[in-house]
Parts: sequence; structure tokens; C-alpha cells
Amino acid sequence: MKRSQSDCDVDTLHIIFDHIQNADDPDAFTPDFINWQPLYDLYVTQGEMVVTIEIAGLKPKDFLIYAAANYLIIDGIRKSHELLTKESCKFHNIEIPYGRFNRKIDFPVPVEAKQYQYNIDNGMLTLRFPLEKERIIPIEDG
Repeated sequence: MKRSQSDCDVDTLHIIFDHIQNADDPDAFTPDFINWQPLYDLYVTQGEMVVTIEIAGLKPKDFLIYAAANYLIIDGIRKSHELLTKESCKFHNIEIPYGRFNRKIDFPVPVEAKQYQYNIDNGMLTLRFPLEKERIIPIEDG
């Protein structure tokens, strides 16, 4: 299922496009305490950039995405299962990270961030951004 910014249902992805001040500073948007960072794949095809982010166990309401021409930031919280918080639970193995996450993904080429499309399937979020077109400014001899 392909979705775009015009979809308006409860599970719509929330992307913020306002420029984040000091986004090039690695500490500018990173919370003081993060538990983990989601894994991602990034590739460029003819005319678009594709980012696939592992978001297993999350709903769109659990995270925000900040997107600009040169980067993307995903920020949110993965809550542990209710069973893991029970006092009667004996832990034998816990490998899945829970808690606050934040990840900045720098793009190798500029994109048109506001023209995104996305798909969520089996715990994977795929975002597609058209590449920014080169702007040629003619210079007149005077």
C-alpha cells in the first residue's frame, strides 16, 4: 500500500519539514538519553532516494520524522510489552531494544522532502523521496 502526505487516517505518518537549527551539529537534536537506534538501508535509484527503516513493534503514533533536503531524523519511543513489566516475570533473555530512540540519516544527494511517499510493511518503513532537480541559473554577459 502506497501512502503519501495527503492521506488522513489515524495511522498516517507524521513528518515535520521545518528546518531544524544546527542540524549539522550531532548533538543538536539528539536527546540526552537514547536507548537504541533503528537500523536502516539507504539507496539512490533513477530519480529517487529510498530509505528503509526497521520499526518493528512501532505504530506511526510512536515516532516522528523530521525531513529536509539533506537529512532525515526519526525520533520516538518503543514501549516494552506489558508482560516485561510484571514483577512475576523472570527474564531469561532480552535482546530487543526498548525505550527512547533517535537516528539522523544524512542523504548523499538533496531530495524534495515534501514530495515523499511511504509504505509500512512487516515492521519496515520505506520512504521514497524524489531527487532534487539541478537548477541551472543562466548568467548573462553584461
